[in-house]
Amino acid sequence: MSSNKNLDLEAVLEILEERVLQHTGRYLSPSEMVLIKGSWDGKDYKEIANDSGYNVHYLQTGVGTPLWTMLTEVVGEGVQVKKLTLRNILLKLAKKEYLKKLEASYQNVDRLIGTTRLYGDFPKITSFYGRQDEISILKREVNLLKKRCISLIGIAGIGKSILASKLIEEILLEDSNNYEYVIWKTIKRSSTIDNLVTDIIKSFNIEQAEDITLQSKLSLLLNYLQLHRCLLVLDGFEAIAPVNIFEKRLEYEDFFVGITQEKHQSCVIVTSQVPLKEITYVNVNSSIVSIQIEGLEEDAAIQLMREKGIAGEKCKELIETYRGNPSELEAVSDRINRIFGGSLEKFFDYRTTVIGPRVEAMLNLQFGQSGLLTDLQKQVMVYLAEEMAKSSALIPFSKLINDLKERLKLEAMSISKVISALEALEQRSLIEASKKSSKHELSYGMEPVIKKYILVDPYGLVYKSSNKKELTSYVQEQNSP
Repeated sequence: MSSNKNLDLEAVLEILEERVLQHTGRYLSPSEMVLIKGSWDGKDYKEIANDSGYNVHYLQTGVGTPLWTMLTEVVGEGVQVKKLTLRNILLKLAKKEYLKKLEASYQNVDRLIGTTRLYGDFPKITSFYGRQDEISILKREVNLLKKRCISLIGIAGIGKSILASKLIEEILLEDSNNYEYVIWKTIKRSSTIDNLVTDIIKSFNIEQAEDITLQSKLSLLLNYLQLHRCLLVLDGFEAIAPVNIFEKRLEYEDFFVGITQEKHQSCVIVTSQVPLKEITYVNVNSSIVSIQIEGLEEDAAIQLMREKGIAGEKCKELIETYRGNPSELEAVSDRINRIFGGSLEKFFDYRTTVIGPRVEAMLNLQFGQSGLLTDLQKQVMVYLAEEMAKSSALIPFSKLINDLKERLKLEAMSISKVISALEALEQRSLIEASKKSSKHELSYGMEPVIKKYILVDPYGLVYKSSNKKELTSYVQEQNSP
C-alpha cells in the first residue's frame, strides 16, 4: 500500500481512539495525540516538542514509552509499536476497518463510502494474490493520467473482475470522496448495448421517456458523466459482442466514441475476453488504454496453491502448465486434494490435464456461438492442437501456412487473413506466439488446457462442421497430457 497522502489522519485517529477506549476504558490524552500526530508526519521528538510546547524529555519518556507499550497491546497484532513503525501500523488498521465497512456497504441497498455512492453487485474479494504492478499501473492511468476508458483483456478465469474490484477498493481507500458514483455492471448474455445504457441511466435516477432512442440515451449518459465524477465498470463485455453483426458494431462504436472522445471527468473500465477493437470499429486513441491481463507471477501462484494445501517441487510445473491462471490453478488444486489426497506426484503420474469450469465455459462459447470465432480462426486452432499432440514443439509460421494450404485444399491463401486470424487469437490468449531471436520467424502453439479441450472436443462443438477428425478419442487422450 502507498503512503496514502489522501488518507484523512482524523479518520485514522477516530478508529484508533475507539480501539484504545475499548481496550483501556479511556480516551487518548492531548499529549498522546500530539505525539501520534507528530510521528505520523515523520517528525522527531525535538520537532514535536517545538511545535507543541511540551518538554522533549517528557514526550520521549513520560508519554512515549508507556504509549508505545499500550498501542502494541491494542493495535500491534504481534508487531511492536514504535515511533518509526506507528504510521504503517495505523495504515493497516485503517485499511482493515475500511474494508469491513466497504464489504458491509456492498450488502446494503443504499450504499455510501465517504461521499461516494455505490451501485451494482461488486465481486467479493475473498483472496487476492500478487498483481501489485497491475494495480500501480491502473491507479496511475485512472488518477494521474485521467484516462476515460481502460479495457482489461484476458482469457476466462485470469482475474480481470477481481483486479477491477481490487482497484476500486484501493482507489476508495486512498480517497473515499474522489468519486460521486461508483457503478458496477455485470453484463448478461441476453443484454444489448441499449439495455446497458438504459440500466446505467437508471442508476443515476435520470428521467427518460420510454420510447427514447439509443442516441438520445447516450447523450443523457454523456451529459451526466460530464457533470459528475463517476467510475463505471462494465464487467464481461464479450457477452454482448457478436462481432460479425455490422449494425451492432456501429452501436458499440457510438458508445465508445462518446465515452472516450467527449470531454468528461469520469472513467469507464471494461473487462472482456475479446479485445475492444474486435468488438467495435472505433479507432484506438489516447483516451483508451488496453491492458492484457496475464497469469499470476510464480510467487503469487505458489501462495495461492499453498493456501489450497498444495506444495512441493512440482508446483512450478503445474503453474507453467496452467499459465498461472488463478481459476484453473484453484480448480486443479481442488481435484488434486479430492482425488489424489493432495499429492502432486500422484497427479502427475497420470499425465492428465484438468480443464477448469471457467475456461471450459469460455471455449464452449467460442466454438459454439456464431460470430465469436471465424472459420479460419477455428481451423488454425484445430491445426495447432493436432500438431502439438504429435510433438510439443512450436510451429513456425512458414510451416503453419504450408500445412493449412494443404489441409484446406487451397492452391493460394490470403497470408494477410491468416496473419489477422493469428493476431486475433493471440490477443484473446487462445494461442501463444514466440520467437528465438529477432532474426527468426514467429512460431505458434497453445497452452495445454486449450489443446486438451480441442482434441477431446467434449461437447462436439469443435469438429461439428468438419469431416476430418484426424485423431481418435483414444489417441487424443494419450497425446494430450
